[in-house]
This record gives sequence, C-alpha cells and structure tokens, in this order.
Amino acid sequence: MVANKISSMVTQKKELDVYIGKFLNNRYLVIDLIGKGGMGKVYLAEDTAKNGMPVAVKILSLSLVNQQMFQRFVREIFIGAQLGRKSKHIVRVLSYGITEEQIPFCVMEYLPGKNLKTFLKNQTLTLPQFLDFCHQICLGLECAHQGISLKAEIYPVVHRDIKPENIFIVEDVKVGAIIKILDFGIAKFLTERAGMTLTDSFIGSLPYCSPEHIEGRKLLDMRSDIYSLGVLMFEMLTGKHPFYTTSQSFGTWYQAHRFQVPPTFEEVNPQVKIPHKLEQLIISCLAKDPSDRPQNISQILTTLEKVKTQLNNKTSNSSNSLTSASSVQLVPVTSISEKECLHQVWPKNKPIALIGFPHLLHTTQGTIPTFWAMLPKKEISKFLDKINGTDFISKINIYPMILWTTVLYNANLPLTRWLSYFLDMKDSKGQKIVHILAETGYYHLLFFAFEEPTKCAHVKTLTLNCHQRQQLTDWLELSQNSPEVINSNQAKVILKTEYEKIKPEILRKLAQKKKNSNLNGKHWLLKVFSNLLLIFKSR
Repeated sequence: MVANKISSMVTQKKELDVYIGKFLNNRYLVIDLIGKGGMGKVYLAEDTAKNGMPVAVKILSLSLVNQQMFQRFVREIFIGAQLGRKSKHIVRVLSYGITEEQIPFCVMEYLPGKNLKTFLKNQTLTLPQFLDFCHQICLGLECAHQGISLKAEIYPVVHRDIKPENIFIVEDVKVGAIIKILDFGIAKFLTERAGMTLTDSFIGSLPYCSPEHIEGRKLLDMRSDIYSLGVLMFEMLTGKHPFYTTSQSFGTWYQAHRFQVPPTFEEVNPQVKIPHKLEQLIISCLAKDPSDRPQNISQILTTLEKVKTQLNNKTSNSSNSLTSASSVQLVPVTSISEKECLHQVWPKNKPIALIGFPHLLHTTQGTIPTFWAMLPKKEISKFLDKINGTDFISKINIYPMILWTTVLYNANLPLTRWLSYFLDMKDSKGQKIVHILAETGYYHLLFFAFEEPTKCAHVKTLTLNCHQRQQLTDWLELSQNSPEVINSNQAKVILKTEYEKIKPEILRKLAQKKKNSNLNGKHWLLKVFSNLLLIFKSR
C-alpha cells in the first residue's frame, strides 16, 4: 500500500512536468529531469542536430520570470559561454533559446558524475585526492578571476556561490577525476560599467559566504571566493564546517562568519595529520579581513604545489609515510568521557533485561551521545576488542523515523548481537540525539551485565564516517517537512523489514573487515621482521 502511494506520487510529478518529451527550438528533445536549482530546473536532453548527443538544458522557473531574474539568467549564459571555452574546469554553455511559453533556457555540456557534496557522503578523501581536487577548483576560479571580454575590455568575475553542490566531479577513464565549477548564475563583474548589475538584495549560500558578502558590501572581489574556498577545503578534510551554528538563520550565520574564530585542525582532532603548510593556508583563507587572506588564487596554487611536492618526497623516502595522512577521517579523543561512563549506574526505571537504549550524557567534554546495552557478562567479554559496525536506516519520505543499529561481531565463534533503537524525529528528544550524533561524530557504547546491573562494566567508542554524519544531518533537515503517509508503528515495521533484508550483506562486510584486519597485522609483522633482519645484517 505504501509502495503504491509513493509510486503514485512520482507518476504525478512526471505528469505535471510539461517539458519532458518536448522539443526545444526544434532541436533539443527533453528526456528527463535531472536536477533543480534556485533559478529553475535542469533536464537531460538529446541534441538531434548532433546524432542525439546528450546535453543538459536549464530552464528558468516560470515563477521567476521577471526583469531581475531574466538579467541574472542572461548573465549566467554570457559568463558560461566565455569561461567554458577558456577552462575545462568550468561547465560550458553551448547554446540558448526561448520556449514556446517565452521562458529562457540555456544548453550546457552534459556531465555524467556527481557533485562534491554527494561524493563526500560516500567516501573519505585522501590527501592526494584533496590536493588534486583543490588544484582543479583553483584553476577554474583563477580563469574566472582573470575575467571575460566585453566591449573590448576585460572584466574579472567573482563566482559568489562556491559550495560543494556547485563543484562537479566527472570520472574520465584516461585522466581520472575532472572537476567542473557550476552555476555562475549569481556571479558578479568587478566593475559596474559592464551594465549587467543586479539588485543589492542578498544572494548566496549562507554557510559559505564571506563576512563582507553576508554584510551586503557592494565591492566584493576575488578574495570573497577565496573565503568560500577556505570553508570548502576545511569541510573536505574534516567533514565538519569550520563554524558552529545553532540554526540556519541569516543572523546566526552572520554572527559565525563575522565573529567566530575557525578552530585549528588539532582542536578538531589531534589525530588528523595535516601538513602544517596546508593548515596555515586554509586558516588564512578563512580570515575575517580580506587583506589577511591570500590575495589571489595564484598564491593558493603555489602553496598547494609546495605541499604536493613535500608529500611526494615523503612518499619516495618511505612507502608507509601516508598511512596516517592519506585517509583523513576524524577519530575523536574520548578517553576522558569514557572514564566518566564507567561511573554510570543502570537507571532504576529500566528493567534488568536484554535491552538497549540511547542516552545523552553530560560530561566534562560536553554532551556526548551514548548507547546503553545490557547483556550476559560472558557475552560482553566476547565482544570486547572485536569488530563492530553502526548503521542507520530511514524512510523520511513516508515518516520521519530512523532505525539506529549497533552490530557487535565476533568472527571466531561466530557470534553477532544487533542492538537497535527507533528514533522518532517528530519527538524533540529524537531530534536532539540525531543532531548531537551528527555533530559529535562518535558515541560511547556502555555495557551493563545481568549479573552486576548496578554499574557500567565496559565502554567502547564507535565512530561515524563522514557519509553517516552528513546523512543524519540531511535527514534531520528533511524531517522538518516530512510527510506522514503512515503511522509510527507502520514505519517501525517497514524499517525493521528493510534492515532484515540487508543483514547478510552487513555480516559479509564485517567478515571482510576482520579478514583485512588480520592481513594488515600480518603485513606489519613481516615489515618488523624485515627491518630487524636489515639491522642484524648491518652489524
């Protein structure tokens, strides 16, 4: 029944889209909707004049057809047409036109791939990847800042909306990942003489705006893009935004960008290994005063090249030099809060039974998400220092609820324990747990034994990857306007059924994780013995 409702909703959306199946300018056959933006929709289409070559068609939203937005759309076409020819790192505008309803559209190269936001949800960047991506982003920005030609004069262009969604990654079998910068829709010429100015009202993405941009200063220059790039680089390396906000309001973001000091990488996590020169570069890009930032993209490219050279030299000197630095992922230091967990007492209002539940624990390290589980004493000992995993499942499109499961796995016995709990996002407590889980990036698992239920027997710390943290953040945001196609009990049944289906795959991955762990251990021992042999031979 639920599946039928969802299918019906999708069908209705397609029926309401008047452009799918239509020809534009008797040339471009619209195939499907592939994206939505602030200005309109983007469709996959075929260029019938070029043997059905795939192209992307961006059509201005009907509700935005006014002089200001038309001007902004024309600006994007004009800038994209020039910059796309100059740099392979900027999406190319191929053509433009007007629909039968007199709505403007532009035709762009079709990019098979994903944007940076989606990419970071699914995997962690290595340092070489990070340097490669940033190098290409900078080349695209440098091209824009060098300017375009208009009336025999050169006008530098500020993008003004650098964010993960506007960085696109195209996988090429020959050269690897190619970065493309999208959406010059709110780009601004550095001089008003170009005759293509916009209103003074604020346009941009609040989490990535420079202080001067969010203040509404008219004279923005390329250093505003450099600040946005700094925010982007910080997120790419840590999975966290450099500034903490309690809401997404304009005033909250203004306070953050104008007054908050960005943390050092050591403050975010002492175990994340970032070259000092690279950290200095990113922090300098986040300076409040534009004069304290790198003054142009060329300076950033120079520093990135130095870091890359330094990294390559280390690699050639030691094949293992990137072990700690290549996969940049937060692993919190939690020893203090772990000790505090050992003093916790099983709640009197909870039964002495095989159950588990989440709890927000107030510690000297702040409010920490925890999960309390009661198991037999012998069973607890069999899970200590063994493989474990964390999973989250949700169907936000039908009901705002998340199934949070911790998997304890002992491959030697074999023995598996699934500790699950439903977080109802309609409840403020559930929302708070999800928010702090995403913000903290880890949780403590507290074990209580049947035989000695009064105090905590052991504590394990489990970390979330960048994808899981972003997933929780997205779900939390979506849950604010989530439909309730079903009730909470039906949602639990669906989530539990869904989870039962993927349990075999989870066990397979845990078994593989155990196998890889053993192999790594053997490789380490072999290396130790090899080094000892060399030492003895040299004597």
